[in-house]
Amino acid sequence: MLNFLKQSRRFVNSAEPVCIVLGNESCDLDSAVCAVTLAYHYQQQKVASSHTTRNFLPVLNIPRRDYALKTEVNYVFQQHAISDEHLTFRDDLQEDYLTRSEFILVDHHVSPFATHCLEVFDHRTFDEKAQLSNVCKLRIELVGSCATLIAEEVLKSMLTPEAKDRDSETIFTLLRSTIVLDTVNFSESANRATPKDFEMCGKLEELLSKLPNSKPLIERTKLFDALVAARADISSLTSMQLLRKDLKILSNGDDSVDIAIPGFPMLVQQFIEKPDAANAVKAFAEETNSAIVILMGMLVENGTVQRDIGLIDFKCKELCQLIEEKLLQSTEPALCLQHYENCHFLNGSFYKMGNIKATRKHVLPLVKQLLDQTPK
Repeated sequence: MLNFLKQSRRFVNSAEPVCIVLGNESCDLDSAVCAVTLAYHYQQQKVASSHTTRNFLPVLNIPRRDYALKTEVNYVFQQHAISDEHLTFRDDLQEDYLTRSEFILVDHHVSPFATHCLEVFDHRTFDEKAQLSNVCKLRIELVGSCATLIAEEVLKSMLTPEAKDRDSETIFTLLRSTIVLDTVNFSESANRATPKDFEMCGKLEELLSKLPNSKPLIERTKLFDALVAARADISSLTSMQLLRKDLKILSNGDDSVDIAIPGFPMLVQQFIEKPDAANAVKAFAEETNSAIVILMGMLVENGTVQRDIGLIDFKCKELCQLIEEKLLQSTEPALCLQHYENCHFLNGSFYKMGNIKATRKHVLPLVKQLLDQTPK
């Protein structure tokens, strides 16, 4: 794996035909691991079959400067001696290189590169406005983790006979760790896991246990706790960095209105208590040119999940009110919002989310629907 990542760096901005395997712009563990493991797998198939002239380049869909914010990604990759110097980031690539490359999208399917897309692996509901090319192969399934779909693809054809056991161990361990984290360790209360998540995780564990000189598997609960701790290790991050740590930005049709939706590994109520939180949110809104900022928090503690949300208007009061009403009235899913009456941070509206199964993935389409109706 490490050799592949080092070799793939020579494809960056080269004249050779390249297929970029691109994760989503939040660059969480699921997105990063899926990009790296699928690109490695396809490159091994290419070497074995010689059926394609394309090389495969995994790209993390964030600026290089933001990699430090992805604490759980750093933690997991470092366990396999993968550092930022081995990885390729979005801002490493020149514009003309992007326009002449082909793409495989993992953990998302709405992208500015959709028309150049050959294949999609995603675990969210299909967006009819995705504008994917006619030749694009779709692998969209509502499972708990996109890594489950990548694991299924990898295990379907397995790794090439030439692959080293160490590489197999790395691939299987990366995918297993991601599935365990994304499904909240198969928690019934979180209700993220599907039968396919259980199946793929079990198969990965079985294969890991059969590898020569294999190490004893870390028990799932211990693995999950370590991953959650790494994701929540925000001790070295500023409030501004926290706002960029897990960020989604939605735009209307002509990009005249942007809505930023940062996710926190802590509750919003905890974040806004920070002394510099107000200044950070205002500076963040200006830097991202966001009309509205929607803060979403999640705290995993003692095996339980808590979620909350806050809406702060900067430029579009009417749209912000419409979004608030839509979230309150939503039935698919019902967010079960409970208003924090005494919270007036930046004149925003703040709610506890009674439905802990509802994630940002469910909130995004509700917001996008209203945003797309905004006059251009």
